[in-house]
Amino acid sequence: MSDPVLPLLVGILAALMTLGAVARFVARGSCQAMGFAGAGLGGLGFLLTLLSLLLGHEPDSLQFPFGLPGLPLRLTLDPLAAFFLLPAFLAGTAGIAFAAETGDTAPKSSLAGLTLCLAGVTLAMLAADGVTLVLGLSLAGGAVWASGEPGRPRALQLGVAGLAGIAVLGAAGLSGFTYEAMRVQPAPATAVYVLALIGPGALAGLVPFHLWLIPAHREAPSRAAALLSGALQPLALYLLLRLLLDLCGSAPPLWWSVPLLVMGSVTALTGGWRAASEAEVDSCLAGLTERQSGLAAIGIGLALIGRATDLPNLTTLAEAAVLLLALSQAVCGTLAQLAAGAVRAGAGSRQLVLLGGLIHSMPVVAAGMGAALYGFSVLPAGAGFAALWLLFQALLAAPRFPGLALVAAALALSGALSGAALVRLLGVAFLGRPRGPRSAAAIDIAKPARPGMLVLAGIALLIGLFPGAALLLADPAIRQMEGAGLEDRVSILGLSGYPVLPLVLLGVATCGAVLWLLRRQGGAPPRLSPAWNDGFAPPPAWLPFGDPLTQSAGAGFVPVLPRLPRLGRRWRGWRRRVAALPVLLTAMAALLAALLWAGAA
Repeated sequence: MSDPVLPLLVGILAALMTLGAVARFVARGSCQAMGFAGAGLGGLGFLLTLLSLLLGHEPDSLQFPFGLPGLPLRLTLDPLAAFFLLPAFLAGTAGIAFAAETGDTAPKSSLAGLTLCLAGVTLAMLAADGVTLVLGLSLAGGAVWASGEPGRPRALQLGVAGLAGIAVLGAAGLSGFTYEAMRVQPAPATAVYVLALIGPGALAGLVPFHLWLIPAHREAPSRAAALLSGALQPLALYLLLRLLLDLCGSAPPLWWSVPLLVMGSVTALTGGWRAASEAEVDSCLAGLTERQSGLAAIGIGLALIGRATDLPNLTTLAEAAVLLLALSQAVCGTLAQLAAGAVRAGAGSRQLVLLGGLIHSMPVVAAGMGAALYGFSVLPAGAGFAALWLLFQALLAAPRFPGLALVAAALALSGALSGAALVRLLGVAFLGRPRGPRSAAAIDIAKPARPGMLVLAGIALLIGLFPGAALLLADPAIRQMEGAGLEDRVSILGLSGYPVLPLVLLGVATCGAVLWLLRRQGGAPPRLSPAWNDGFAPPPAWLPFGDPLTQSAGAGFVPVLPRLPRLGRRWRGWRRRVAALPVLLTAMAALLAALLWAGAA
């Protein structure tokens, strides 16, 4: 008997596409019911995919009698696709559910776009050939574009998705389009490698293709930004893994690792710097997303070193770090963007200088944002710390090549910048004093959406507490790419050399002992202001929100580099003078035609 999971997932995919197509034309009163139906389909897909990974089903495939001439539509469910479907369904379900529960300002377009985006990501990950993959990628990118606000950032986002589609189609066309043909004939591997860096690398936001990422997140509605961060960014990592580690053969040249390590290191530093210095909450979160993509690129580069030098331990550790980064990005990125949207709606601003004291009026949003930022940071017992631990273990297992010490320094510095971003965002926006009446009277997220946000926050914390359990789900995908798994280096309770639960219990015991000693001593005068009010006494009547000179906006956490703004002005001026997007797409189409002609010759 064949495995029923893939046919059921195909049915869910068809239902999502149908729902997204008709959601635009139904009555406004039916949008909420259709949103809950879409969220239910996404949740069912998540459960089916999780069941497939837990039971260890063999890879299954389906072929349909329609498609391009000589190339029918093919879908497959292998361990790599199944693992990436988990965060995709989770992010899509959360985004659609929040759009239905909180009453989006444009419910028809929002629900239709989110549903079609989830359907496109699902189709891309279930694809067994390049054409189907590009169809799914185009559907997902177009749906996010349709859900955004008109403007240049939305056009750039669509252009990057189109660029990724052209590059993936070219990479597949060089070897026969289907995954089976690409595995059998990986002859033009260098061309596939270059196309993967240009297309999926741009979609992931790697330097120098990163300038679209922060404007796209800032201008998109919160639900679209949540899927852009929680579904499309992991999809970009999936494409890089699929093209470079699954379909390009088992013996890549050593130089392949160098561009990825350089691009990843610069991206991690740039993203961390932006997260710690941007003036808006959305831009800071997009910087953290950019940093995650840089760390994943470093992990893929280390995996390529392990393959080139025949070090399977290095390869599996690096791939485990990339998969954990993708999972944490999907959960924490979705949660952070939804919380930022709630802050924008409830406090009336996304500027840090206008926020403050939100922990009083928006406790649920504060808990969600805190859990997301904790997962992004490198604090122990967080998902980010576990991923960085695996990356450092992979670096220690790598040969002593020149430049790897600089990669380690970039990892450490990016971790410090993410910690500064966490302190800055939470300290200024949530724990600082209110800076105005709108911030002081902010409204928390709607009650129907609060359980969903708390569930996402709980999942983000559980990934950090039990990274071994998440990596046990990723072990079949690693075995598919390498033929070997993590073996005894991972358990449900932790990672080898990183016992998570004992560290957490030790920290809880230490904090409990300190609180017990403070209460036992007693005698302290009653506090006249909240503990997070910077120790100040109640403000006078003529300064109800305190002295502005004593309220930090977080601008001093990271100094401003003088060259970065100048480079940004040059880029903006060049972008105004030249129609960059048509030129880039035309150049990519010409490059693709040349590569296809060379492959045919």
